[in-house]
Amino acid sequence: MHRRRFIAAVGSGATIALAGCLDAIADASEHDIGMSINSFRPDTLTVTADTTVTWRNTSSHGHTVTAFQDAYPEEASFFATGGYETEDQAVDAWKNDNSGVLTEGQTFEYEFTVPGQYDYYCIPHLDAGMVGTIEVTADTAGRDSVTTRSPRAATFV
Repeated sequence: MHRRRFIAAVGSGATIALAGCLDAIADASEHDIGMSINSFRPDTLTVTADTTVTWRNTSSHGHTVTAFQDAYPEEASFFATGGYETEDQAVDAWKNDNSGVLTEGQTFEYEFTVPGQYDYYCIPHLDAGMVGTIEVTADTAGRDSVTTRSPRAATFV
């Protein structure tokens, strides 16, 4: 066995892999929520009303940010990458030609003006559990606090 060659190969591979991780950490000040292969990070974010949240695709895989149609306050507006007005429109566009995708490094912003819970997901990675939640509070006590939870079970049809 060529132990030195093995250590050299593993060591250089680890350096390359960590370089990608460090880039994502360095860019963290430019977004509130990052995206890995199949998760939002963090998967739950708490902000005050009138806060703009920025998602950044920090992975090499294409992702969407799509609100679950009935999982946000009644007074709030639907949101999705691609600017669609309904969840069905966003899903149809994705199925037809991958519209609404964020590629590596791209961002999506949405201003949350109505207090409440907003659940969202990534269309191509829903089956893998790529879901997230934004908790919007009316007061400033919850601003910028981050908590995590297990993703809820969901099925993509």
